[in-house]
Amino acid sequence: MTPFLSAALPFIALALSSAHALAAPLACGSYVDIDSGARLEIDDAARGRLLREGMAPSTQHYRVIGMTLRLFDTDEGYASDYTLSADGRTLTEVEQAFRKTFVLRTPRDCAAPPPAPAPGSCRADLDACFADSAGASADALRAACNDGLAFACVRWIDGLRAVEDDAPVEQPAACREGTSAFSQQACEDAVAGLLARALAEAAASMQADDSPLPAQALDPLPALCAKQGSAKVCNEVAKQLWTGGRHADARTALDVACERGSDPDACRHATALGTVPSLRVQRTERLPCGRYVAETGLMGELDFGDRGLVASLGGQLRARIDNGQVRIRHDKGGDFVFASIDGDGLLGVDRWNRYAVYTRDGGAATCAAPMVYVERPLGEDCPQPGREGFAACCARGSLHGCNALGHQRALAGDWAGAKPEYLKVCAAGVRVGCENLARAYEHGDDSIPDLLDALCAKDATHVACDVHETTPWASLALSRAADELLRALERDADSEAELPAQAR
Repeated sequence: MTPFLSAALPFIALALSSAHALAAPLACGSYVDIDSGARLEIDDAARGRLLREGMAPSTQHYRVIGMTLRLFDTDEGYASDYTLSADGRTLTEVEQAFRKTFVLRTPRDCAAPPPAPAPGSCRADLDACFADSAGASADALRAACNDGLAFACVRWIDGLRAVEDDAPVEQPAACREGTSAFSQQACEDAVAGLLARALAEAAASMQADDSPLPAQALDPLPALCAKQGSAKVCNEVAKQLWTGGRHADARTALDVACERGSDPDACRHATALGTVPSLRVQRTERLPCGRYVAETGLMGELDFGDRGLVASLGGQLRARIDNGQVRIRHDKGGDFVFASIDGDGLLGVDRWNRYAVYTRDGGAATCAAPMVYVERPLGEDCPQPGREGFAACCARGSLHGCNALGHQRALAGDWAGAKPEYLKVCAAGVRVGCENLARAYEHGDDSIPDLLDALCAKDATHVACDVHETTPWASLALSRAADELLRALERDADSEAELPAQAR
C-alpha cells in the first residue's frame, strides 16, 4: 500500500462513518423553534407533527438524505427543506423569509415505524404526489386520501362540486371568416360583450353565497371524517355539511376535529353548537326584534330595531327576509345570512358567521315593520373594450355606461367628475350608484348626504333612503380627516427634505 493511501484511510473512514450517521433516522423527540414557539414532534422514523399555538397540529412526513431533511406537510400538500447540524440536534430551514430553526429539547424513544407504503401509491413518492396533485384525477385523490393524506381528501371534496358547463363558448357568427356574416368590427363588439359579461359574472360570484354540494356528494362526508379523523379533513367536511344545511352532521364533524384533531377553533365552535338542543332550521316569517349575541362569528352582537335596522359592527345595517332567511346587507356587495332555529335563536349561515349561535339577550320588545325599498338592477349593456366608449354608452341612456364612466374618472382621482355619473345611476334607483356617491363623500364632497336626502324626500321607498340611513357618515368623515392629516404630514416632510441643510 502506498504511503498516501495509508495516510488517507483514516480520513476516508471518518467521512464514510459521518455520512452513515447523517443518513440514519432522525432522533425522535421535541424540537423547538425559539423565535416562534413552534414545536416539531418527531414520532417515528418517518412521521411527525408541527404544533403552533392556537392551531391544530399538522401532520408531517419526513425524509433525510445526507444533511438535508425534507418535511412533507400532508395536511397542506407542500414540502420544505431543512439543513441538519453536524450533531443532528438542530434543523435550520432553507427558506429565508420565514426561516425556522428547530433545536432538539426533549429526546425520546421512537414509536414503531409505520408500514411501508404500497409501491406506486402517493405516499410512496411524496415529491411526485405533491407535484402532480393539482391535475390529479378524482380516483387518484381518493386513493391518496384513503392512504391518510389529508390534503388529498380536501382536494377530492372540492372536486365533488357540480361542475358548470365549461364547454367552449361558441364563436360569434360575425367572427367566422369566410362567411357572409363576417365583420371585423361586429366581431370585436361581440367579443367585447362576452368579455364584459364574463367579468361581471366573476365579480358577482365573489360576493355570492357559498353554493352547497349536491346531496349525493354530501352523503359520504361524515364517514370520511370519522375514518380520517384529522382536523384538516373534518373541518372541510363540517364546512360543506353546514353550507348544505346538514347542521347536526356538521357539529359532529367539528366534534371529531376537536377531539381527535386537537383543533382549538373546532373545539370553540363545537362547544357553542353543543349548547343548542336542536339545530333544526325553521323558515323565518318575520324579522327578529331585540338584541342577539353569539360567542363566535364576525358579528358578536345583532341588535334588531325599528324598520329592519340592525346595530352591529359599530354602525347600522339593514335586515330583510329573503326565502325564509334573515339577510343583512354588508358594504362589500353581499349579505350576512342567518337561519332561525327552535327557541328563538339564529344560526350564522354565511362564511363570515359560520357556526355562530345567536341567542336573544334583551333589547327592544317590539319593532316597527321593516321598510321595503324599490331597487333597479344595473344591467350589463355597455361592452368594453369595443367601438362604443363609456361616455357614449352613458349618453344613449346606459346606466352601466354611466357607472363605468364614474369609475373611470374616480380611478383617475377626479371624484368631482365621477359624482354626476354616479348620481344618474343612483337617481334611477340603482343601489350601487348611491353607494358610489357615498364614496365620493369619503373623498371630500360634503354635499352627498343632502343629495341622497333630496332623492329620498321625493320617494320614501327610494334606495337612496336606505343608503343614507345605513352609511356610517361619521366614520367616513373621521377616515377622511385622518387621510388629509397624513397627506399634510407627508407634504411637510417632502418640503423639509427639499430645504438646504443650513435652512433646516
